[in-house]
Amino acid sequence: MPKIAEVNKNKVNMKHIYFCLCFFFSIYIIGGERSSHYYSRFAYTLNISELFTFLFSNESSSYTKITEADKLLQLSDAYFYKDTSKSMMYAQKARLIAEEIGDSKRKAESYYYIARGLFFLRQLEEGYLYIEKGMNEEVVKKDVFYKALFINLKAIYQGKISLAQKQLEGGQKALDLISSKKDLNSRLLSSQLYMLMADAYTEMNNDQKAHFYADQSIRSIEKIPEQEYLQAKKIYYCKAYIYFYKAWLYLKQDQPDLAFPFIQKAYNGALKEEQGYMAPFLEIYGDYYQQTKNYSKAIDYYLQAIGNKKEFGQTPEYVQSKVAAAYNMLGKYDKESLYLKESSDMLKLNIEKDKVHLQRELQNIQQDYNTEKSKDKIQNAIILVFIILGYVFVLLLFLFKYRKIKEKKRRVSEEKEKLLIHKRSIIAEKENIIETLRLQQEGNQFSELIEMAKENSPQFWFRFHELYPEMYGKMIKINPNTKVPELTFCAYLYLGFSTKDIAEYTFVTVRAVETRKSRLREKYSIPSGIDFYNWIREL
Repeated sequence: MPKIAEVNKNKVNMKHIYFCLCFFFSIYIIGGERSSHYYSRFAYTLNISELFTFLFSNESSSYTKITEADKLLQLSDAYFYKDTSKSMMYAQKARLIAEEIGDSKRKAESYYYIARGLFFLRQLEEGYLYIEKGMNEEVVKKDVFYKALFINLKAIYQGKISLAQKQLEGGQKALDLISSKKDLNSRLLSSQLYMLMADAYTEMNNDQKAHFYADQSIRSIEKIPEQEYLQAKKIYYCKAYIYFYKAWLYLKQDQPDLAFPFIQKAYNGALKEEQGYMAPFLEIYGDYYQQTKNYSKAIDYYLQAIGNKKEFGQTPEYVQSKVAAAYNMLGKYDKESLYLKESSDMLKLNIEKDKVHLQRELQNIQQDYNTEKSKDKIQNAIILVFIILGYVFVLLLFLFKYRKIKEKKRRVSEEKEKLLIHKRSIIAEKENIIETLRLQQEGNQFSELIEMAKENSPQFWFRFHELYPEMYGKMIKINPNTKVPELTFCAYLYLGFSTKDIAEYTFVTVRAVETRKSRLREKYSIPSGIDFYNWIREL
């Protein structure tokens, strides 16, 4: 309604101008010669009328396009938590209209919806381009709320690529801009910013401050009446995620009893907000039951979370690793191996993507520094002009500026070094995770092989051959006539089973095992002074 009133007001003002001009030209005509110039005066007044008709027509067309863009942005908002692709489609249509009519406010809003959608789909580089476009809009430069909105979005991006310090600085900067504003959107954004800062402190392993800002976020959001909250734009919804984050902090500290009330609040809040993407809330239920050792129930929630993630185009590698851990606790090693493999493959792919995004952000930091350096050079040129004019004071100012630039360069250089060190530590940590998963998988395979040996499984030799193919090759190389039963017996020895164990598992006497050992010694020409176990291990 305020938009319509504003346009109508503009129309009224234009009409006043039109009638004043017509009145002015009428007076001019009456005061002039009445006979010889009558026709030309009439034509001139008619052209003025046509001009204003044209202006009113353009005004009406612009108003129609603004209304259409607003409707598209409303549709984008309505689908934001239900269908990301649809939400982005409507935002893109609104963007085209806003760019056509040059409406800075609606351009910024459409860029914001598009960037948020791209971040959800993990298309971080494309999303960052829309942040840059938004930052260059006039409304973002002049309106503190929109400026804070895009600074918050940039901080979210920096958090996603593990630049926690930058995330924290961006959150604080945005919070300072809107701290005095009391409108609904500003209060909702403030709540989001507290949560963003809590997340940054978590990444920096400062749980005390993380809890402090999480509590600030909860206090801020709970001051808003629920009815008023649910009337806000969906893209500003954050209550469910605030409770989710508090619960996650408690689970991180192995305090499931304290986490559970917040898990319930988060899940119920997401239902009230009509969110389609429920994976985080299902996953945290799974985490709770994992910690309380109800592994079957944990798996149920994790599988629901995986299904929901796939439905919304998200990769479920971390949830899959949790499913594998739960199956391990239940002794279902075959299913554990399956989920470990899927998780490991996807994790490797995402690590490579994260490396690219991190490198891009480091380049952006360097670019920002170069821009600042260029501005400083312009200022120095101005100072030199003053020096030429003979102002000694300008010389002192130049020296001060030079020192300031040098100090800034030093700080930026140190910051880049810290970021590079942090990047290497992140990559090393993720590579350790992959190695741990690989070792777990090999350990499970070895346990499975031992069980098959104890059960005298007919599949034992084939499984052993898969895991230790080099042993088979060396045995055949020494004596090509070696048969499968002999290879199977050697596999038992290779795994370190005693004579008594082999007799028990293969249902023969100890004497029979000793006899077979003797025959193999003769077949492979093993001297009596060499231990059979050492010989086969050193092949």
